[in-house]
Amino acid sequence: MASVLPLLIVFIVALFTKNNLLAAASAIVFFCNLMRLHSFLPLIQTRGLEAGLLLLTISLLIPFSTGEVTLKNIIRSLWSPLGLLAIVGGLLGAFLNSQGLSLVTVEPTIIPGILIGVIISVFFFGGISVGPIMAAGITALLARFFLP
Repeated sequence: MASVLPLLIVFIVALFTKNNLLAAASAIVFFCNLMRLHSFLPLIQTRGLEAGLLLLTISLLIPFSTGEVTLKNIIRSLWSPLGLLAIVGGLLGAFLNSQGLSLVTVEPTIIPGILIGVIISVFFFGGISVGPIMAAGITALLARFFLP
Protein backbone atom coordinates (compact mmCIF):
# COMPACT_ATOMS: atom_id res chain seq x y z
CA MET A 1 0.00 0.00 0.00
CA ALA A 2 2.89 2.37 0.72
CA SER A 3 4.01 2.17 -2.93
CA VAL A 4 0.64 3.40 -4.21
CA LEU A 5 0.24 6.23 -1.68
CA PRO A 6 2.36 8.67 -3.75
CA LEU A 7 0.27 7.77 -6.81
CA LEU A 8 -2.93 8.53 -4.91
CA ILE A 9 -1.52 11.85 -3.74
CA VAL A 10 -0.47 12.77 -7.29
CA PHE A 11 -3.91 11.72 -8.58
CA ILE A 12 -5.79 13.81 -6.00
CA VAL A 13 -3.58 16.86 -6.51
CA ALA A 14 -3.89 16.49 -10.29
CA LEU A 15 -7.68 16.36 -10.01
CA PHE A 16 -7.74 19.38 -7.69
CA THR A 17 -5.52 21.39 -10.05
CA LYS A 18 -7.40 20.20 -13.16
CA ASN A 19 -4.30 18.57 -14.64
CA ASN A 20 -6.16 15.86 -16.56
CA LEU A 21 -3.10 14.33 -18.21
CA LEU A 22 -1.34 13.82 -14.90
CA ALA A 23 -4.53 12.51 -13.29
CA ALA A 24 -5.03 9.98 -16.08
CA ALA A 25 -1.39 8.88 -15.99
CA SER A 26 -1.40 8.36 -12.23
CA ALA A 27 -4.73 6.52 -12.45
CA ILE A 28 -3.34 4.14 -15.09
CA VAL A 29 -0.21 3.37 -13.07
CA PHE A 30 -2.33 2.98 -9.92
CA PHE A 31 -4.65 0.59 -11.79
CA CYS A 32 -1.67 -1.48 -12.98
CA ASN A 33 -0.50 -1.76 -9.36
CA LEU A 34 -3.98 -2.55 -8.09
CA MET A 35 -4.47 -5.30 -10.69
CA ARG A 36 -0.97 -6.66 -10.00
CA LEU A 37 0.14 -5.98 -13.56
CA HIS A 38 3.67 -5.25 -12.43
CA SER A 39 5.13 -7.12 -15.39
CA PHE A 40 3.71 -4.41 -17.70
CA LEU A 41 5.26 -1.50 -15.83
CA PRO A 42 8.80 -1.91 -17.26
CA LEU A 43 7.30 -2.14 -20.77
CA ILE A 44 5.24 1.00 -20.20
CA GLN A 45 8.27 2.74 -18.71
CA THR A 46 10.54 1.97 -21.66
CA ARG A 47 8.01 2.21 -24.52
CA GLY A 48 5.56 4.73 -23.06
CA LEU A 49 7.77 7.69 -23.89
CA GLU A 50 8.11 6.48 -27.48
CA ALA A 51 4.35 5.96 -27.79
CA GLY A 52 3.63 9.40 -26.38
CA LEU A 53 6.16 11.05 -28.67
CA LEU A 54 4.72 9.16 -31.63
CA LEU A 55 1.22 10.48 -30.93
CA LEU A 56 2.55 13.99 -30.33
CA THR A 57 4.50 13.91 -33.60
CA ILE A 58 1.46 12.61 -35.49
CA SER A 59 -0.61 15.50 -34.14
CA LEU A 60 2.06 17.97 -35.26
CA LEU A 61 2.11 16.48 -38.78
CA ILE A 62 -1.66 16.72 -39.34
CA PRO A 63 -1.41 20.24 -40.88
CA PHE A 64 0.70 18.69 -43.67
CA SER A 65 -2.14 16.28 -44.43
CA THR A 66 -4.88 18.92 -44.32
CA GLY A 67 -3.02 21.27 -46.63
CA GLU A 68 -2.53 23.96 -43.99
CA VAL A 69 1.22 23.57 -44.52
CA THR A 70 2.47 23.31 -48.09
CA LEU A 71 5.95 22.88 -49.53
CA LYS A 72 5.91 26.55 -50.54
CA ASN A 73 5.01 27.54 -46.93
CA ILE A 74 7.80 25.35 -45.56
CA ILE A 75 10.49 26.84 -47.80
CA ARG A 76 9.35 30.40 -47.11
CA SER A 77 9.05 29.75 -43.38
CA LEU A 78 12.45 28.11 -42.95
CA TRP A 79 14.26 31.15 -44.33
CA SER A 80 12.30 33.66 -42.29
CA PRO A 81 13.69 34.98 -39.00
CA LEU A 82 11.04 33.03 -37.06
CA GLY A 83 11.77 29.88 -39.08
CA LEU A 84 15.49 30.13 -38.34
CA LEU A 85 14.71 30.63 -34.65
CA ALA A 86 12.42 27.58 -34.84
CA ILE A 87 15.36 25.50 -36.11
CA VAL A 88 17.48 26.71 -33.18
CA GLY A 89 14.57 26.02 -30.82
CA GLY A 90 14.28 22.49 -32.21
CA LEU A 91 17.99 21.91 -31.72
CA LEU A 92 17.91 23.20 -28.14
CA GLY A 93 14.70 21.34 -27.32
CA ALA A 94 15.98 18.00 -28.58
CA PHE A 95 19.29 18.49 -26.75
CA LEU A 96 17.56 19.43 -23.48
CA ASN A 97 15.16 16.49 -23.82
CA SER A 98 18.11 14.11 -24.16
CA GLN A 99 19.72 15.64 -21.07
CA GLY A 100 16.42 15.39 -19.18
CA LEU A 101 15.90 11.75 -20.08
CA SER A 102 19.44 10.95 -18.96
CA LEU A 103 18.93 12.81 -15.67
CA VAL A 104 15.61 11.12 -14.89
CA THR A 105 17.18 7.73 -15.64
CA VAL A 106 20.15 8.36 -13.34
CA GLU A 107 18.30 10.35 -10.65
CA PRO A 108 14.60 9.37 -10.56
CA THR A 109 14.22 11.13 -7.20
CA ILE A 110 13.88 14.45 -9.06
CA ILE A 111 10.52 13.34 -10.52
CA PRO A 112 8.43 14.63 -7.57
CA GLY A 113 10.01 18.07 -7.93
CA ILE A 114 9.30 18.09 -11.65
CA LEU A 115 5.70 17.04 -11.04
CA ILE A 116 5.23 19.75 -8.42
CA GLY A 117 6.59 22.33 -10.85
CA VAL A 118 4.28 21.07 -13.61
CA ILE A 119 1.27 21.09 -11.28
CA ILE A 120 2.01 24.65 -10.14
CA SER A 121 2.46 25.79 -13.74
CA VAL A 122 -0.76 24.16 -14.96
CA PHE A 123 -2.84 25.43 -12.04
CA PHE A 124 -1.52 28.97 -11.63
CA PHE A 125 -0.04 29.91 -15.00
CA GLY A 126 -2.10 27.96 -17.53
CA GLY A 127 0.84 25.70 -18.39
CA ILE A 128 0.41 22.52 -20.40
CA SER A 129 1.59 19.22 -18.99
CA VAL A 130 3.47 17.90 -22.02
CA GLY A 131 7.01 18.66 -20.95
CA PRO A 132 8.23 16.66 -17.94
CA ILE A 133 11.26 15.46 -19.89
CA MET A 134 11.97 19.02 -21.03
CA ALA A 135 11.57 20.12 -17.41
CA ALA A 136 14.16 17.51 -16.45
CA GLY A 137 16.42 18.84 -19.21
CA ILE A 138 16.11 22.36 -17.86
CA THR A 139 16.82 20.93 -14.41
CA ALA A 140 19.98 19.29 -15.78
CA LEU A 141 21.05 22.60 -17.31
CA LEU A 142 20.36 24.51 -14.08
CA ALA A 143 22.22 21.86 -12.08
CA ARG A 144 25.30 22.36 -14.25
CA PHE A 145 25.23 26.08 -13.53
CA PHE A 146 24.31 26.08 -9.84
CA LEU A 147 25.46 22.80 -8.30
CA PRO A 148 29.06 21.72 -7.71
